Amino acid sequence: MSDSIVINTTKKRRVWEVDFIRGFCMLFVIWDHLMYDFGMIFLFDFSTPVGQAIGRFAREYWYSGIRAATHDYFVGAFVVVSGLSTVFSKNNWIKALKVFAAAMAVTLATHVATETGMVSGVVINYGVLHMLATCGIVYCVLKALRVPDWMIFVLGVAALTLGFYFESVNLREPIGLIFLFENMSARGWSPGDFFPLMPWLGWFLLGAVLGGLLYKDKSTRLGFVNEKFVAPVTFVGRHSLLFYLLSQGIGVALLFLLVTLGWL
Repeated sequence: MSDSIVINTTKKRRVWEVDFIRGFCMLFVIWDHLMYDFGMIFLFDFSTPVGQAIGRFAREYWYSGIRAATHDYFVGAFVVVSGLSTVFSKNNWIKALKVFAAAMAVTLATHVATETGMVSGVVINYGVLHMLATCGIVYCVLKALRVPDWMIFVLGVAALTLGFYFESVNLREPIGLIFLFENMSARGWSPGDFFPLMPWLGWFLLGAVLGGLLYKDKSTRLGFVNEKFVAPVTFVGRHSLLFYLLSQGIGVALLFLLVTLGWL
């Protein structure tokens, strides 16, 4: 009797719930960017009733209690999931450097847009992408030094504590690097978007530890769900960096074109 060879052709399912949370948060980010573009950058450039109405609505939203109450929760969830996702990445160094490259592209684009007079007040020297890239690099260094997960957890809590403390004292000038903590000088240095490294590094590190606990086998915990019903959101989550860049770049460029042509 000849030996039979059994080949397992079962395709491993993606952890869709992680993609879903990341995608849902990214949709909020895209919405937030659109509201900023309409209500802050182009508010006084609209020449049509429709454009002016959307601009007023966007500005009211930007200063509303709804945004104030939800913004940090969505960003926090995205940062935690970004940390959690390190458990699935084949090479976290490459992933972090890709985000860093995208962050530098955003910085260059916002400087060019400002210098050419296309828009004003949108320079991003240290925004959410810069913060996420730094978090990723810090995590890679910690893993390269073989720092245990319990110590990464302690460092995460310390980063949260320091970040929230210095945020509460309303610093006018930076302590150490300008992007380390929340401070008024940094808001002028990066007016278009600014996310201090702390406390966000803490959420990223805690997410990384959580990922190691929940997804050691890198398998979904909600396999009973039909992923077709959440496919549009998980698609955004799988390509969140691309959607972020499109919402930043194409959104502003398209609005600028529409305003210039007098269509908004």
